Formats: sequence, C-alpha cells, structure tokens
Amino acid sequence: MTAAMRYLDFDLTLTREGDQYMAEVRNSPAGPSQKVPLQWPFGIESHEILMLRLENAILKGRGYRSGGPLSPEEKILQEFGSDVFRTVFRDSGSVATKFANSIDVIKPPDGLRLVLRVDPPELAILPWEYMFDRSTRDDNGNYLCLRNASPLVRFLNAARPLAALHLNGPLRILGMIANPATTEWRRLDTEDERHRIEEALKDIPKTALHLEWVRGGSPDDLFDMMQRDSWHIFHFIGHGGADRYVEENGKVRSEGFVVMQDGLGGAVKVSASHLGMMLQNDGALRLAVLNCCDSGRGSGGFSSVGAALVNSDVPIAVAMQYAITDGAAARFAGSFYTSLVAGQCVERALTAARIYMRLQSNIEWGIPVLFTRTGSCVLFEIETRGAGDAEIRPAPADATVPAYRTQARDELRRLFT
Repeated sequence: MTAAMRYLDFDLTLTREGDQYMAEVRNSPAGPSQKVPLQWPFGIESHEILMLRLENAILKGRGYRSGGPLSPEEKILQEFGSDVFRTVFRDSGSVATKFANSIDVIKPPDGLRLVLRVDPPELAILPWEYMFDRSTRDDNGNYLCLRNASPLVRFLNAARPLAALHLNGPLRILGMIANPATTEWRRLDTEDERHRIEEALKDIPKTALHLEWVRGGSPDDLFDMMQRDSWHIFHFIGHGGADRYVEENGKVRSEGFVVMQDGLGGAVKVSASHLGMMLQNDGALRLAVLNCCDSGRGSGGFSSVGAALVNSDVPIAVAMQYAITDGAAARFAGSFYTSLVAGQCVERALTAARIYMRLQSNIEWGIPVLFTRTGSCVLFEIETRGAGDAEIRPAPADATVPAYRTQARDELRRLFT
C-alpha cells in the first residue's frame, strides 16, 4: 500500500472592500501575511462575460484529447488560470512572499494544500481548479491541481467544531442512481460508472467495506435507506443544477439541486437544503460525492449542492462545477475510489482521478470541486490480518458528529409524502 501523503495548509482568504479585492494568508508553513490589495486582471463588471467565455470553452472542449498544439478551448482556460495564479500568488506582495517561502519549507513527500476561502460570489463561482503556473514545469504541466504536491480545496467555515469519528465495523458506502426519462433531462449512461465503482471496491473483504445501492431513484427511496442504517460515504449519480430566485429585497439568489425520480417515471428537483436534511441521519456521513452536472457551482459559495452539504453536517463533498460527460464521470469515479481504497487522503485521490481523466480529456479534469471544513485526512485504512479478515481503522483526523435532528425528518416527511 502506498504511503499516504501529508499536507500542510496554505490558508488564503479573498474578500472585497468596495471595488477592491483583498487577499490575506491566515496561516501557512511560513506564517500569516498582511492583507493586501489584488490587481485583479478582470474588470468587476465583466465577470458574467468571463464566466460565459469559460463555460463555453469547457463545454465545447469536453472529450477532446490531443498531444499536439493547444486547442482554442484549452488555451482560454490556460490563459485564465495563468492570469489568476500570477495575480494571487506572484504579484501580491506579502501573500506571494508567504507562498514562495511555504513552497521552500515543504519537503517531499509532504505537500502544500491550497485552502481557499472566497467570500465575493463573483469570485467563488470561478473555476479556480484551472490555475496555471507558467514559471515551473513537471510531468503534468503547469496546472496546480494536476500535481500531487498542491491540491486545491474550497474551505467553508463552520459554526460547529469537528469531533473525532470512530468507525465501528465496515466502512459503509451508499450509492444512488436517479435517471428519469423526460424531455428536460437526457437519459444517462450510468452502468459504466456503477461498474467502475464496484470494480474499484471488489477486492476489499466484506468485513471491511460494504457497498449498497438505493433501490430506486426517488427521495422516498433515499430517505428510507438513510433511516435503515448508518453510512459513511454517499455517492450520487444523476443530474443537477441551480435555480435563481429573487428575494423580497430584490436581491437575486440561487440554490443548487439534484434531480431525482418522482416514482411515476418523471423527474423531481431536490434542493440542496432538502438533500442535506435527508443525509442528516446519525452524523456518521463523512463524504458526499455528487457525480452530477453543476452540483459544485452557483452564484455564491453556499448556493451549490456540494457547498450546502458541507455547510450543514457533511465534512467533505466532491461535486461537479460544470456539465460532465458520462465517460469522464465514470473514469473519475473508478480512479477516485481506487485511490481511497489504497489508503490515500481525499485530496490525493482526487488528484489521481484528475490525472486519469486528463488521459481522455484535456479539459474535464478541472470540473470536480472539493469542498471541505476539515483538515486533510485519510478516510479509512484497511489492514489485512489474514485470509478473508481485515480491519478498518478510523481516519486520523477530525470529523463531525452532529446531534440527531428530529425536526429535519419531520420536514422531509411533510415535503415528500
């Protein structure tokens, strides 16, 4: 089994003061920094145009793989990533100094985890995962998220402290496929992804790991499974998105959703807040993986489904910030769980999945987003003691054990009965 990588955090906060964006290092191997203004390369009023340009590049470039010259779509993303990296980590005074000094402090096999706390909604929605460093070169190019030594996470502040999680018995994974057949939502090819997940886990003894699939694709089906047992990982395969609405004060907001089945062959949208209530069983859930389009994107950090789950009771969530092809989604799932089973932390497992996705697509590897409110950790470790006998040890990191919420279940019964 490959040794798990240890990460030190470079904790960076981005805020907005008037028309000026500010950056501040809260903590790093080189210590904190002063708050400094950023010479943002994109006009504040042009962010919608920028987002449209980036989204078009990602959607048009999906599935494209070439060893030759850059495609026009990847060039757009590379230029964006280079401008953002230079602004935040090179031309930012004391922030840049702390970053460079932190890189010098880190010694292999350790790495530097880039922890982003992004407050302005117009910045939170940007695909930071495509940050590109033109000053260095390694086997995976200059993209930071394709290096094991520099994973990027979106950190969400939580009011509740995280307590230690101790697993009794096997690690329990609950998978769910929601695939309604409607004119609005295209039929997904889900069998490849399901097969890759099962293949990645098949050699683990049942005494150490249990995988089960929800029997159906409706909210009632998921609610029923959540009440039957405790689950440590929830994996969702389906569609997702975000709806915009106007508040009483006239402010435009948005909330993410996933698409489930209504039990009659149709589709039903389940909002991020309602999904979070459904997953609040006994506090055992450690990780949510949302392999569905737009589950990691919204008009602000807390509007996406992935961010909303982490802001409630789930310590870690992996979600997709753009539409992703079925093939890329399947490759992501298989590689991600293969690395987790090998004893890697979530960040390292996601990096491995990105690299594997890039072998097929030059662009889609940047679609997954990691939301968290805990430190880097190994979810589980499997020790083989003998034939057919294995043990899961609890992760050596913090996790949440929230109180049981009866009112959440009552609300769900009211909504879905």
